[in-house]
Amino acid sequence: MSASQIAREAGVETSTIRRLLAGQKTIRRTTTEKLLGVSLDVRPSVGDVPALGATRRVRALYALGHFNWEIAEAAGISRDAVCALAQGSWPTLKVAADDGVRRAYDQLSMLTGGSWKTRRLAERRGWVPPLAWDDDSIDDANAVPLTDALAPPPTAGDDVVARFLMGESVVLDRNGRREALQHLMEWTTLTPEEIGERLEMEPDSVSRAWERIKRRARLEGGRVPWRRVYIPQQDYKRDEMEKVA
Repeated sequence: MSASQIAREAGVETSTIRRLLAGQKTIRRTTTEKLLGVSLDVRPSVGDVPALGATRRVRALYALGHFNWEIAEAAGISRDAVCALAQGSWPTLKVAADDGVRRAYDQLSMLTGGSWKTRRLAERRGWVPPLAWDDDSIDDANAVPLTDALAPPPTAGDDVVARFLMGESVVLDRNGRREALQHLMEWTTLTPEEIGERLEMEPDSVSRAWERIKRRARLEGGRVPWRRVYIPQQDYKRDEMEKVA
């Protein structure tokens, strides 16, 4: 991460980070706590990142039949870059390019393209569509796609998430799962384990997705969701009040 990103994540001045890097010997305890609280999973904002995730995303969009120019336009990169990623020619790429591929993937992964050439290429190479990848593992070099069975298509309609939350058996798309997860984390007392069981996700994946939702809200300047966990009312003895508080 850059000095400015570390400072932003920790909520301190960039100059503080630069002084530490220059060899400053002491630091305030409160600043120490802020720095130690920065997650090591935070995505870097500058430099290069592994291209594996971008390659898998481009190949998945090929499997849906999207044109390379269509992917390039949505990602804000060149057609040559898309082709190079599809071929696995790049071991790394710039963060900005990777972010563009992620945006294109979010935009196009639930739509079918009109290119039989990219679809045929994907079939020959064994490239799988987006539904074979889990959002939390697509960047993991050790992850493998789920190809044992074809996943059912998402349920159509504007109220699919509401129907799911009411207990109806529906199939959510990626955005629907994100919306349902946010609602369950924000407005219910269900644990990540219970939510994961309902959404067919690992508890750690639920927690990571929740952190991504909050991070995106902060970056977009919108309302940041938070867990509204209620404690049932009951009578407490005097010596129990401090513990409850």
